[in-house]
Amino acid sequence: MANGFRTSAEPGRKEQMRALQTELKNTQAAARISQMMLQQVIQNNQSMQQDLGKAFHAISELQYKLLATEKIANLDPIALTAAANDLRLADFNDSAAKEDAEKNLTVGDVVKEDSIVILTSVAADPDKSIFRSKISLKEANVPDLTKGLLGREVGAKVVLDLAGVQHTVELLGIRQPPVEPVAPTLAPVSDVTEPTEPVLTPVPSADAGVAAPAVQ
Repeated sequence: MANGFRTSAEPGRKEQMRALQTELKNTQAAARISQMMLQQVIQNNQSMQQDLGKAFHAISELQYKLLATEKIANLDPIALTAAANDLRLADFNDSAAKEDAEKNLTVGDVVKEDSIVILTSVAADPDKSIFRSKISLKEANVPDLTKGLLGREVGAKVVLDLAGVQHTVELLGIRQPPVEPVAPTLAPVSDVTEPTEPVLTPVPSADAGVAAPAVQ
């Protein structure tokens, strides 16, 4: 103790060595964990790359077989594309009709904030055009699309940018979700009139001087 203050003893050499060894072990353990996690990430990426490679190979094979079929059968590519679009449209309409039935959706006249709309679009880049899409305006969260369609009828068109590509969007259908029932409002307890007890008033009786009660 110096000048009335207690000074803590400095750690000895052994304590310093033990502390240093502990820190070194912790650092080594953290490095091993990081290495294991990195190896796992690399393995996952390799698996994803292999799966993507297989998928691209399968797509390439289908493209070559389709071109070969067109050449051998002397098919018209334009007619083939039109037939494929007819099949796609039929599948879309079936799925949309099932969703309407399951969610009790009804056909709407004009677009509202809670409407579900059926759209198609022609993009500046033809490969990015939208064939058909059925979306809720609330869930889509595309302010320009909502602003351009609100209050409009089927057939309306809106020009806007989607993901950096200009689209001319056409409204093909409107669906409205069912209206949620409003819960009845209960009157406050203080406004409820409590029943009153009947008042008894004496009425003269036929007997002398005897009054019989009567209910008013």
